[in-house]
Amino acid sequence: MKISGYQLFWLINISSLITYSYLPIHLAAEVSAQDCWISELVGGAAMMAITWLMLRLCIRHPDKTLVGFMKELLGTVLGKLLATGYFALWFMQLSQIAKGTVEFQNLVMLHNTPMIVILLLLLFTVTYAVWKGGLVAVSRCAEVIGPILLFTLFAQLFLNPQDMEVSRILPVYADSGWYRILLGAWHSFYYMMDPSIVLMLFFFAENKRTASRAVIWGTAVSMLWGVVATLVVLFVTGPDMAAEMTVPIYSLTKFVSILNFIQNIDAVYIPLWLLGAFVKLAVGLFILSYGLSEWSGFKNWKLIAILMTCASVGCILYSGHHFRLAHTLKNPYLVNYFYPFVYLVVPPLLWAVSSIRKGRRAAGIR
Repeated sequence: MKISGYQLFWLINISSLITYSYLPIHLAAEVSAQDCWISELVGGAAMMAITWLMLRLCIRHPDKTLVGFMKELLGTVLGKLLATGYFALWFMQLSQIAKGTVEFQNLVMLHNTPMIVILLLLLFTVTYAVWKGGLVAVSRCAEVIGPILLFTLFAQLFLNPQDMEVSRILPVYADSGWYRILLGAWHSFYYMMDPSIVLMLFFFAENKRTASRAVIWGTAVSMLWGVVATLVVLFVTGPDMAAEMTVPIYSLTKFVSILNFIQNIDAVYIPLWLLGAFVKLAVGLFILSYGLSEWSGFKNWKLIAILMTCASVGCILYSGHHFRLAHTLKNPYLVNYFYPFVYLVVPPLLWAVSSIRKGRRAAGIR
């Protein structure tokens, strides 16, 4: 399975856009109010740096996935142990995005349909696509869906200028201060983009040079959209309402009214967002199942994909009846320990070990 740099760009971009449109704005606005756009900017810059570091790791080990170069750098036991952290991360993302998508559909479209029915149909579609076509099928879907989704997400931000008031983001910095701005970034930036998928997807790129540019640009464009979207949400609704909105970007579509003629553009937004969520879920399921296949030595990654789908359904249904599991986004153990470990500790550790080994090889050659 090989994908082009263009396809990789859309896989990265769509994955980041879907995550960004759902959680970070709400989480940042709760802490830093009208300065949440600064929190988004700081968090986005941090995620860009993490993406760059993970990309450099992949470039040094172009013929290996995450599991392969972890075992090479840290040894089989420690490498496999640390890899389980990323498997847990991808499984949580799969379950959270699937649950969020199902709840969103149930809220805005399918009010009388049992959520279990929506969930099973959604995950069946995702699993079938991964089973039949693997990453190639998902990437082909992404290169068709991506341009339309990106254009729509940018266009919708500028369709209600009559409701925008720049004064709603004032005063800048004075009310929040750096502590609350950084705290808002800390709470939200883990949900902005997901650079960890690069550790698996880069292996499948045909041309590593174009793939490197695709990763950086895919992440940068989604970061730009996220910051602009945060500003527009603040201009239209103000910080108090933004902090209360479950899905702020969707809520923006309800404000659009041009000459009392162009209205209800959520009819366009919802299908495109669901298609984007399909791509995000398919990418997550593929890298999780392929990585577990490589980690366990069990070659049939398609069977693992089915098992992971079943496990995700069980996790979503179980969490729906347990308050603590249903509200994990602000879990202090995740925000203060787990996410920093997989994003801020492991990548620099791998980079340091890789640099030391590269230096020793160069010294040995001399």
